[in-house]
Amino acid sequence: MQRGGRAARRRAPAPLVARALRKRFGSTIALDGVDLTVSGGEIVGLVGPNGSGKTTAILAVTGLLGLDAGHAVVAGHPAGTLAARRAVAYVPDEPGGLDELTVGELVELVLTLHAAGERGRRRARALAESLGLHRRWQDRVGALSRGLRRQAALVAGLALDVPLVLVDEATAALDPEAVVVLDEAMQARARAGAGVLLATQDLHFAERTCHTVVVLAAGVVVAAAEPRALRSWHGAPTLEEAFLAETGSGLLRERVRHELAAL
Repeated sequence: MQRGGRAARRRAPAPLVARALRKRFGSTIALDGVDLTVSGGEIVGLVGPNGSGKTTAILAVTGLLGLDAGHAVVAGHPAGTLAARRAVAYVPDEPGGLDELTVGELVELVLTLHAAGERGRRRARALAESLGLHRRWQDRVGALSRGLRRQAALVAGLALDVPLVLVDEATAALDPEAVVVLDEAMQARARAGAGVLLATQDLHFAERTCHTVVVLAAGVVVAAAEPRALRSWHGAPTLEEAFLAETGSGLLRERVRHELAAL
């Protein structure tokens, strides 16, 4: 086989490879040696209690937060470099600092910064219409409810054709119809070859949507597997029960029920 044939078949770098991520805020350890890998076509969910390090990990991958140790590589580029940022679509919990822009202006700003072109604009219009957000296109972001601001951020981020999509607090403040649109949009990006990393507290959504679930507790990865495998390890009927077992709270439901019954 000729060299050119081999080169043509070389696989693109993984959308995300992160190793030994460490981050401390004062006396609090937010990340303590976290490893993450997101392959093309894969949706990976970060789940864990509040303060477990989910958002910190996502911010580190974007390059918006410096690490104390470890490194992340996005589509072959060190996280935080211009090349890496161009390869990332970041959907924050909600857009901040852009309240004076209209929804349309926010979306156009993101598309322009990523040189998304007409295809990206068509994708944004389709997402906005699916959400009903096209009716608020001229409304200022700061005048919207939190749920609608999240929808604006989702339209802007998920319209991009980039190797890695990061979604923080995936279903927070979204109504059931918007959750369906989010799910389908992330699946579409994965089918197109992108990797998706999302943080969520919604275990039912994670079980339905994610190919791999990474359980974080106190900044440490305590489990990482397909939802079905996590359930199997614990003989659990749902991901919620498996999650409680992994985080040491397997008897939480029974304990709360018992304590409340005694009152």
